[in-house]
Formats: sequence, structure tokens, C-alpha cells
Amino acid sequence: MLSQLSTPEIMAACGLIFGPGNNFSHDFLKRLQPAELKTIYRRKALETHPDRARAMGRDEAEMTELFKEVSLAYELLRAAIANDEAIIQNAGPKAPPRRKPPASKPTPPREWRDHSYFGPLPHRELLIGQFLYYSGFISWRALIQAITWQRKQRPLIGQLARDWGLLLPQDIHFILSQREAGEKFGECAKRLGYLSTFNIMCLLGKQRRINQPIGHFFVDRGLLTPQQMEELARKQMLHNRDIQVSRWRF
Repeated sequence: MLSQLSTPEIMAACGLIFGPGNNFSHDFLKRLQPAELKTIYRRKALETHPDRARAMGRDEAEMTELFKEVSLAYELLRAAIANDEAIIQNAGPKAPPRRKPPASKPTPPREWRDHSYFGPLPHRELLIGQFLYYSGFISWRALIQAITWQRKQRPLIGQLARDWGLLLPQDIHFILSQREAGEKFGECAKRLGYLSTFNIMCLLGKQRRINQPIGHFFVDRGLLTPQQMEELARKQMLHNRDIQVSRWRF
């Protein structure tokens, strides 16, 4: 799996998460701690989340692609420092220069190599998409595509509030313009006095009921049969239950 990925990809992932201009070396990767990586990733994910596109005046599709790349870069680095010494040992002292794609086969910008996972299931509770990936039934790119698809099917809180007569279009525009970095729409609307805690609970409940199960993506595209999806969902539930039981014991 990740041992087949080249060092330039790891260096590129470092640049995407930590920003260009840093000296990403063998020692840098050895010193990098999971908690530090997770903190920087969360900050970067908030900066690139598609929900902020309108407030930042940027194209939502572009933000979605960047958000996916940040998520993949984090996954590569997390795996590298956690359980793939082959990548770290092969890391050179300096970040290599960007490779130009062959003229005959131009590579699309910000393109990442797809990969599948081969290894034990992580000892933590997993969402169904994560369970499918870590069980080896879907690739990383299929997981990202499914998450993006599910998000596009999900109605926005502001849209639901408008449909229910709780907000006017101009209210939604003002709330979006007042959101702070990383602040959710509902949190901002509550802070500004447009929605109550009860309103937000009802809207979130409606959003969850309308949201398409992510398993539909894999079945509709022929990646899994309905029977396989049902069986894997059962195994995911058992996996999470075992994790919960192990926590109670300790």
C-alpha cells in the first residue's frame, strides 16, 4: 500500500499540510508527532472546507478539491509516521524539485495516486466508509468520492431554515458574512440571535434524516452488491461494539 508511494509524494504532502518553504527532511519526519500533525491538519481542513467558499469568495468546487487533497495528505503522513518506516527511511535530506509531467501524457494539477489499504483494522470506532476502506473493499479515492457525493446530497442548514420560514435570504447572506474561521453556520446564526438551540437541533435532525447513506454510492456504482453492503454494515457495527466493550473493561 503506502510503501509503494514515492518520497516526492510524502514531501508534497508535507508542503500541503505545513505550507511551502519549510525544510522537509528525514529528521523532520522522525520528529513529527501524531498529535502535532493532527492539530495542523485540523487547522488546514478548516481553512479549506467547502462550506467557507461563499464567505471567502472562492469557487466551491475548487475548495472541495483542495479539501480532498488536504485530507489525503494527512492520511499519507499519518500512516507514514505511524506504521510505514519504509517511507521515512527513504526520505531524502531535501524536498525534491517538482517533477514535470511528460509532454505526451500531461498530469492534471493536484493529482494524487490512488491506493488501497492492506493491514489490520485500526483499534477505534469507524464510520462505515472508513470501515470499508480499512477492510480493503474500496480504495482511498473511492472513499473521498463517496464523502463528497454524500455532502452534495445533504441540504444546507441555511436552506432548511429558509424552507421552514425561520430565515430570509438576506438573513442567510448576513450570517455567512459574519462567520468566524471554523465556525459552523448554525453556531453563527445562534450567536447572532437568528436561531435558537431548539431550532438548530430540529434542523440538524432534519438534515440527518434527508442525508443519503454513503453505502448507496458504492452500490449504485457497482463497487459492492446490496448483500455485501448489508453484511459489511453488520460487521462494522460489531467492530464498533467490540471497541466500546474494550473501553469499558479498562
